[in-house]
Amino acid sequence: MCPDREILSAYLDGEVEPPWDRGIEEHLLGCETCRLRLARLEETRRLLQTAPLPDVKAPMERVRRALLAQSMRRPLVLPVWRRSMTVPVPLAVGAVALVLLLSAFLAVSLLRSNVGMVKITKGPAGGTEIQIAAPIGNLETLLKSVDTQESTREDVIKIPKSIRLLPIGEPRMGKAADFLRKKPW
Repeated sequence: MCPDREILSAYLDGEVEPPWDRGIEEHLLGCETCRLRLARLEETRRLLQTAPLPDVKAPMERVRRALLAQSMRRPLVLPVWRRSMTVPVPLAVGAVALVLLLSAFLAVSLLRSNVGMVKITKGPAGGTEIQIAAPIGNLETLLKSVDTQESTREDVIKIPKSIRLLPIGEPRMGKAADFLRKKPW
């Protein structure tokens, strides 16, 4: 079986390893077709080595000029963050006013959440009704102060539905109906 052109080219360049290069040499002694192929490869190699290099300066200069001319025709595109923009004055004033309004609303809502409201009224049965709108920290302080007062009066504390309480440990508060059924003391 004859070696293909790539193997013959590698043999000609000295790239075939020693055990196989001897096999190719033996094959070339007995195969006229492979000897002719190898002779053509040697002739091509000799012509390429002796042929003068083509002048590439003129075509390269033409390509360079064409690229420069093309780049001069195209407008320069800046990234978005480097572009200058014009904004109408009413739009800018409206945006600033909106930001200030939202900031004021946020500040007022944060202040209102820290300020509690306590309303104490006398109940219909003679007891005291306390309505509370306060954060949990203030509510705890209020409950402690109500607990330390020694009196025989009955107090009802109504907590707004917006306040969510998490049951932790033994409950100390209950519904009014539960207190009427059995006395906790």
